[in-house]
Amino acid sequence: MQKIILILFCATISSQVAQAQIFAPPDTTYQAMFDTNYVADFTHILTTRHYFSTKFNSMELNDTKNDESVIYEPNNRIIMGFGFSYRAFTLNLGFGFSFLNQNDQELGKTSYFDAQGNVYMKKVATNLFFLTYQGYYLDSHSREEIGLDPVGDSRAFRRDIRQSTLGFSSVYIFNNDKFSYRASFTQDAWQKKSAGSWLAGGYATYFTVRGDSSLIPTALDSLFENTLQIKQGNFVDIGLQGGGVYTLVIGKHFFATISGVVGFGASIVKNGLEIPPDNELEQHSKVGPGYSIQARYAMGYNSKRNYFGFSYNNETSWSAQSESDRFGWSVGNFRLNFAHRFNTRVVILDKIFDGVSYNFKN
Repeated sequence: MQKIILILFCATISSQVAQAQIFAPPDTTYQAMFDTNYVADFTHILTTRHYFSTKFNSMELNDTKNDESVIYEPNNRIIMGFGFSYRAFTLNLGFGFSFLNQNDQELGKTSYFDAQGNVYMKKVATNLFFLTYQGYYLDSHSREEIGLDPVGDSRAFRRDIRQSTLGFSSVYIFNNDKFSYRASFTQDAWQKKSAGSWLAGGYATYFTVRGDSSLIPTALDSLFENTLQIKQGNFVDIGLQGGGVYTLVIGKHFFATISGVVGFGASIVKNGLEIPPDNELEQHSKVGPGYSIQARYAMGYNSKRNYFGFSYNNETSWSAQSESDRFGWSVGNFRLNFAHRFNTRVVILDKIFDGVSYNFKN
């Protein structure tokens, strides 16, 4: 147990210049569960990968009555990394090299801790995320539009905005004998024939944001209702979700996967609003409807030994602040993967996983 705790701790370390992910616990029963006419399982051998990725985390304050929106984005890093999968366990280590990220002058410098994980088992697919960011640029308006002097191509940047998200979403895969998420997203399986499945599950998230002043720039106050003048925001969302996934396979090797899930539930809001023109802090609490959208896409080439392709994973949540006002956030990642499988066993990892499996059973 001490070994697996150490692995989990090391794998979730993430900073401005480095990211790491752990996707699934060891599962010695994962093999030989699929219909082999549709899915070839390679979790019993070593899969290695080289990848490029970027993560994203945005916020939007939307007034539907006036058709106005304010959108904030962090200055995300492009990550280059390496990883492996073995016995349904996946570990990736990535680093944000400076030569890949040279836009701090234009967009500002964001500091962050970002641990996003995807647990793709045979019957269940789960997204996990814990992240905290500081420093956002205004993506929806230019400097001139909010009354600031233009400075080249630079965007308005707010270092004071701090945001954290903790949550998960999980779905059950009904057609789990013929369809595999891992074939598209963790590269240790091969979807040989087209297949899909209905999905059903739930989600629960906590989102918090803080600023030294309202998230609505002063020059735009008249365009937005008071319920969006958020200086301190807290949002708890919980609900049920359902949808579907399908992988189209062409010529046995080329594939395209599309997955969509929509969720509905309750949104618990407790915000501190900075009301103009006096900017007095007013507390606002409500329980109302909320909804979420989960999207996954992948496309590429897969075979017995090699994989090349890209993947996209996104979670978006919206909650109603009033009849016409909404607050939304989105987290996710985009990755380009090059993977190769070796027809070999890793004795050291076998001993670790067998030991962990024995401890759990006893």
